[in-house]
Amino acid sequence: MSSIANVRVTGRQPVRPMSRRAVLRVVPAAVQRSGTGVFAGICMVLLAVGLLGLLVLHAQLAQGSYTLHDLEVTSGVLTDREHALTQSLDAQRNPANLALRAAGLGMVPAGSMAFIRLSDGEILGEAQPAKADRPLVVVTSPRPTPVPATPAPTPATTPTPTPTTTPATTAPASGDAGGPPIGAPE
Repeated sequence: MSSIANVRVTGRQPVRPMSRRAVLRVVPAAVQRSGTGVFAGICMVLLAVGLLGLLVLHAQLAQGSYTLHDLEVTSGVLTDREHALTQSLDAQRNPANLALRAAGLGMVPAGSMAFIRLSDGEILGEAQPAKADRPLVVVTSPRPTPVPATPAPTPATTPTPTPTTTPATTAPASGDAGGPPIGAPE
């Protein structure tokens, strides 16, 4: 048993006596010098400059947005104008319109044509003077003939058979009893 007691005693930490006491000494007083506010002033100036910079940036972005909107509107107006001018030019280039303007200037259609071959200067064909007795005929694309609208045929009214209310009592001939008999309520 003594070996067990020794084990227990040796397993514990020895208690040390408090022979030393903490040494207390006087600390010099804290420095009472307060800052002159230079750091706080610099921080405030930087904050104010940053906020003013953000304000100016926001104003410039808003102005750019208004300018962009105005340019988009102007672009739309110019696109519409270009479209209208293109349609007007196409209408003036129309063969029927050109024929009317030529007739107004006193021009008549040519009866025959002659060509000059540029390689040797030879004249091909014989040109005859134009005569005003032939009217100018302009061939345009054929217009589709309108199809007369025919009224839709009215459906013939046929009498509908009235359902019978008597249930069927016979089973199907195939012996399939999978469903209810015809006419029976489900």
